[in-house]
Amino acid sequence: MEERSTDITLKVAKLAALFCSLVAAVYAAVGTDPSPVVVLFLSGGPLFAVVLWLQKDARRTGVRQVQDCGYFLLLAWPVVIPWYAFKTRGCSGWRPVAGLLGRLFAAHISWIVVAFVLWYVNARPFLTTGLPRS
Repeated sequence: MEERSTDITLKVAKLAALFCSLVAAVYAAVGTDPSPVVVLFLSGGPLFAVVLWLQKDARRTGVRQVQDCGYFLLLAWPVVIPWYAFKTRGCSGWRPVAGLLGRLFAAHISWIVVAFVLWYVNARPFLTTGLPRS
Protein backbone atom coordinates (compact mmCIF):
# COMPACT_ATOMS: atom_id res chain seq x y z
CA MET A 1 0.00 0.00 0.00
CA GLU A 2 2.88 2.37 0.67
CA GLU A 3 4.24 1.89 -2.84
CA ARG A 4 1.06 3.11 -4.50
CA SER A 5 0.80 6.23 -2.36
CA THR A 6 4.34 7.35 -3.24
CA ASP A 7 4.06 6.48 -6.94
CA ILE A 8 4.87 9.65 -8.84
CA THR A 9 3.26 8.46 -12.09
CA LEU A 10 -0.11 8.01 -10.40
CA LYS A 11 0.15 11.53 -8.96
CA VAL A 12 0.98 12.84 -12.43
CA ALA A 13 -2.11 11.09 -13.81
CA LYS A 14 -4.23 12.70 -11.09
CA LEU A 15 -2.77 16.15 -11.80
CA ALA A 16 -3.23 15.73 -15.55
CA ALA A 17 -6.87 14.77 -15.05
CA LEU A 18 -7.43 17.70 -12.68
CA PHE A 19 -5.78 20.21 -15.00
CA CYS A 20 -7.68 18.96 -18.06
CA SER A 21 -10.93 19.06 -16.07
CA LEU A 22 -10.33 22.66 -15.10
CA VAL A 23 -9.49 23.67 -18.67
CA ALA A 24 -12.58 21.89 -20.00
CA ALA A 25 -14.73 23.57 -17.35
CA VAL A 26 -13.37 27.00 -18.33
CA TYR A 27 -14.08 26.34 -22.01
CA ALA A 28 -17.61 25.23 -21.14
CA ALA A 29 -18.16 28.28 -18.90
CA VAL A 30 -16.97 30.67 -21.60
CA GLY A 31 -19.04 28.87 -24.21
CA THR A 32 -16.37 28.54 -26.88
CA ASP A 33 -15.06 25.51 -28.65
CA PRO A 34 -11.41 24.69 -28.01
CA SER A 35 -9.00 24.38 -30.90
CA PRO A 36 -8.22 20.87 -32.17
CA VAL A 37 -4.83 20.91 -30.46
CA VAL A 38 -6.46 21.69 -27.11
CA VAL A 39 -9.03 18.93 -27.64
CA LEU A 40 -6.19 16.52 -28.40
CA PHE A 41 -4.43 17.54 -25.19
CA LEU A 42 -7.59 17.36 -23.08
CA SER A 43 -8.36 13.83 -24.24
CA GLY A 44 -4.82 12.56 -24.76
CA GLY A 45 -3.02 14.05 -21.76
CA PRO A 46 -4.72 11.98 -19.07
CA LEU A 47 -4.57 8.89 -21.29
CA PHE A 48 -0.82 9.31 -21.76
CA ALA A 49 -0.32 9.73 -18.00
CA VAL A 50 -2.41 6.62 -17.24
CA VAL A 51 -0.44 4.60 -19.81
CA LEU A 52 2.81 5.67 -18.13
CA TRP A 53 1.44 4.49 -14.78
CA LEU A 54 0.27 1.19 -16.29
CA GLN A 55 3.74 0.54 -17.72
CA LYS A 56 5.42 1.26 -14.41
CA ASP A 57 2.92 -0.79 -12.42
CA ALA A 58 3.25 -3.71 -14.85
CA ARG A 59 7.00 -3.78 -14.20
CA ARG A 60 6.33 -3.70 -10.46
CA THR A 61 3.78 -6.53 -10.52
CA GLY A 62 5.75 -8.66 -12.97
CA VAL A 63 3.10 -8.79 -15.69
CA ARG A 64 4.71 -9.67 -19.01
CA GLN A 65 4.65 -6.91 -21.55
CA VAL A 66 4.55 -6.93 -25.32
CA GLN A 67 7.38 -5.42 -27.38
CA ASP A 68 5.90 -1.93 -27.60
CA CYS A 69 3.65 -1.86 -24.55
CA GLY A 70 3.04 1.90 -24.55
CA TYR A 71 1.70 2.00 -28.09
CA PHE A 72 -0.39 -1.11 -27.45
CA LEU A 73 -1.89 0.49 -24.33
CA LEU A 74 -2.71 3.68 -26.23
CA LEU A 75 -4.57 1.70 -28.88
CA ALA A 76 -6.33 -0.91 -26.74
CA TRP A 77 -6.85 0.91 -23.42
CA PRO A 78 -10.61 0.19 -23.14
CA VAL A 79 -9.84 -3.52 -23.02
CA VAL A 80 -6.39 -3.51 -21.41
CA ILE A 81 -7.17 -1.36 -18.36
CA PRO A 82 -9.95 -3.60 -16.97
CA TRP A 83 -8.03 -6.77 -17.93
CA TYR A 84 -4.87 -5.56 -16.21
CA ALA A 85 -6.66 -4.39 -13.07
CA PHE A 86 -8.52 -7.67 -12.58
CA LYS A 87 -5.44 -9.76 -13.44
CA THR A 88 -3.20 -8.02 -10.91
CA ARG A 89 -5.71 -7.27 -8.15
CA GLY A 90 -8.35 -9.98 -8.47
CA CYS A 91 -11.92 -9.16 -7.50
CA SER A 92 -10.89 -5.83 -6.01
CA GLY A 93 -9.74 -4.69 -9.46
CA TRP A 94 -12.86 -2.61 -9.92
CA ARG A 95 -11.36 0.16 -7.76
CA PRO A 96 -8.38 0.81 -10.04
CA VAL A 97 -10.62 0.49 -13.10
CA ALA A 98 -13.01 3.10 -11.72
CA GLY A 99 -10.15 5.39 -10.72
CA LEU A 100 -8.31 5.15 -14.01
CA LEU A 101 -11.42 5.51 -16.15
CA GLY A 102 -12.49 8.43 -13.97
CA ARG A 103 -9.17 10.10 -14.68
CA LEU A 104 -9.53 9.45 -18.40
CA PHE A 105 -13.02 10.92 -18.64
CA ALA A 106 -12.66 13.69 -16.03
CA ALA A 107 -12.33 16.48 -18.60
CA HIS A 108 -15.37 15.29 -20.55
CA ILE A 109 -17.47 14.94 -17.41
CA SER A 110 -16.42 18.39 -16.17
CA TRP A 111 -17.37 19.97 -19.48
CA ILE A 112 -20.76 18.24 -19.49
CA VAL A 113 -21.53 19.23 -15.89
CA VAL A 114 -20.58 22.89 -16.36
CA ALA A 115 -22.44 23.12 -19.68
CA PHE A 116 -25.56 21.56 -18.13
CA VAL A 117 -25.47 23.85 -15.10
CA LEU A 118 -25.10 26.92 -17.31
CA TRP A 119 -27.90 25.71 -19.59
CA TYR A 120 -30.15 25.10 -16.59
CA VAL A 121 -29.42 28.51 -15.08
CA ASN A 122 -30.09 30.27 -18.40
CA ALA A 123 -33.20 28.20 -19.20
CA ARG A 124 -34.71 28.45 -15.73
CA PRO A 125 -36.99 31.45 -16.47
CA PHE A 126 -38.48 29.52 -19.39
CA LEU A 127 -38.84 26.37 -17.33
CA THR A 128 -40.70 28.10 -14.49
CA THR A 129 -42.92 30.51 -16.42
CA GLY A 130 -43.24 28.80 -19.75
CA LEU A 131 -43.06 30.34 -23.16
CA PRO A 132 -45.02 33.53 -23.79
CA ARG A 133 -48.37 32.96 -25.46
CA SER A 134 -49.33 34.88 -28.53
